[in-house]
Amino acid sequence: MKKTIAAVLALVMALMLVACGSSALKDAAGTYKLQQSKFVGDEEWVTDEEFVLELKDDGTGSSTRDGATYDLTWKLEGETFTMTETFLGLTIDYTGTLKDGKIDMFNGDPESDLTYEYVLAKA
Repeated sequence: MKKTIAAVLALVMALMLVACGSSALKDAAGTYKLQQSKFVGDEEWVTDEEFVLELKDDGTGSSTRDGATYDLTWKLEGETFTMTETFLGLTIDYTGTLKDGKIDMFNGDPESDLTYEYVLAKA
């Protein structure tokens, strides 16, 4: 009997965690537009680049920039935001934060001069 109750309680707790994660995805889903970008090694921020993220609450979405649209998957764990774009069989991984409706993310190693940093805000 104790094992059955423990198993039921464990299942309920697991379902609660899944429900909380779904809520975070729903809250974060939406359209994000680029505010600024730069190469990590540069001092100057670029603000005229077109870059739009469409994040769906199922962890998928798309990004559009330079006239091309990329499929993507994304996750949010706390404030840690991760995203993977796929285009013509190539993938690009991004890591950053999503806080207060703003995504600050890097494609690649944030210490590398060839890495872009992007700041996007929820529209």
